[in-house]
Amino acid sequence: MRKLAVSLAFLAALLAGCAASNTASQNTSPEETTTTETTAQSTQLDSTAETAPAPEKTTAARGELAAHWVSAIGDSVMVGAIEALEQEIPSLGLLNAQGSRQPTAAIDLLQRWRVAGYLGDAVVIHIGNNGPVTAEQFDEMMGVLAGVPKVLIVSLTVPPGVKDPVALSNNAVLTDGVQRYSNTALVDWHAASAGHPEYFSGEDNIHLSLQGAQAYAKLIAAHLGDNAAEGSMVPAGSTERISWGEGGTFGECVGPSSWCSSLD
Repeated sequence: MRKLAVSLAFLAALLAGCAASNTASQNTSPEETTTTETTAQSTQLDSTAETAPAPEKTTAARGELAAHWVSAIGDSVMVGAIEALEQEIPSLGLLNAQGSRQPTAAIDLLQRWRVAGYLGDAVVIHIGNNGPVTAEQFDEMMGVLAGVPKVLIVSLTVPPGVKDPVALSNNAVLTDGVQRYSNTALVDWHAASAGHPEYFSGEDNIHLSLQGAQAYAKLIAAHLGDNAAEGSMVPAGSTERISWGEGGTFGECVGPSSWCSSLD
C-alpha cells in the first residue's frame, strides 16, 4: 500500500508539471512569433532602402540640357529671305537683318547679343555687301563669338559687270578668316548662286527673288545640319516680327518681342 501511494503521488506531480509547461508555452509563443516577424520585416525594409536605385532623370530635364537655337544677322540680302529662313530653320530663335548694314554695326550688335545672352549655339552672319571687311574686323567679330560652337559665314554674290566690286575683296577676307577658326564654316553663296540669274530680282544681281531666297535658305540650313532641325529648343517667349526704317535702311527682326524691341 505504501509503494502504491508513493507511485500515485509521483504520477500526480508529473502530470501537474506537464500542464504547467504547456500553459507557459501557450502564453509566450504568440509574442515571440510577432517579435520575430516584425524584426524580419524591418530588416527587409532597410535592405530595400539601401539598394533601391536613384530615380532616373526625366526626358524633359535631359531635353533642357540639349536646348539650343540659331541666331542670324545680315543685311538687306537676308531681309529678302526671312520667310524662307523661318521655313527651312525651325530652330531659328533670333534674326536681325537691315539694309546698308556695315561690318562695324554688325559687330556691335553681336557684342550686345553676347552680353544679353541672345547668342544661340549656332550663329549665321551675312555682311560685306555695303562696305569693306578687314581681317582685323573679322578677328574682332570672332573674338565676340568665342565659345559659340558653330559660326557660319555667308559669302557674297559678285554681280557681273561691276567694276572693282567690294564683294570680291571681302570674299577673300571671309574665306581666309574662316580657315583660321575651327568653329567657323563658309556658306559659299557666291559659288551656289553663280550662273543662276533667276535667283535675283531687280537689276543689281544681289537681292533675292523668291526662288533665290529659297535656295539661299536651303544652303544655310544644310550647313547648320542638326542645329536647324525641328525640335531644337528656341528662346522662351512669343515670337514677333518687328520692322523699322525705310528704303535702303529698312530692317526686320524676328524673335521674342523683348529681344527685338530692346536691340534694333
